[in-house]
Amino acid sequence: MSITSCSGNNNEQREEKLLPAPEVCESLLPKKAARELDQLTGLREFAQHHTKGTGTFSTRLRELEVSQKGQADQELCRITADIGKAGLLTVAISFQWLEARMLNPSGEHTKGEVTPYTLGVRSEAYDFGATIYFPCPVRKSPKSSKLLRAGLWSANTKLTGQAGRSARITILNAAARKIARQLNCLDTANLPETFHKISDPQRSPKNG
Repeated sequence: MSITSCSGNNNEQREEKLLPAPEVCESLLPKKAARELDQLTGLREFAQHHTKGTGTFSTRLRELEVSQKGQADQELCRITADIGKAGLLTVAISFQWLEARMLNPSGEHTKGEVTPYTLGVRSEAYDFGATIYFPCPVRKSPKSSKLLRAGLWSANTKLTGQAGRSARITILNAAARKIARQLNCLDTANLPETFHKISDPQRSPKNG
């Protein structure tokens, strides 16, 4: 399927290709996370924007580690879908470098429901997004003082409450795992495929 739109001045038609969840963002999401994207949005096809291959993106992200530009959000991928009168559904995933000492111990979001998870050094999901902070040092410099912040922002999604927060953190963790693997730090990032809420009495498994 595709969406056809007209340009403002010359009425030329432009077709926008729609992709299923497993194919968006250069096939960023494994099956489980792709299913969560379908459930979060209530849709099965999406338009993608600003997509970069994870290899190219990760190389650039590592280069920015020592630059002030690395402190700005680097968007990996954004997907959208026109949902009529409700507006534009959006899910965007980005990364940025952060000095570990600047990590706010009280969390980023103080309004609304927040669910913490056992990922990275800290992670949480809320009603419009999710964040994961994890270490990702260069092997030659294992004592790096910086963390990578993975962030997901969403608008006009279908799932609400804890189900929505669980879907968001699952999608973001899948993206963070792929970037950590590209940066050769997955073994120390604490980003297991299976994880729990902080409130769960179960012990989080070791990184997979």
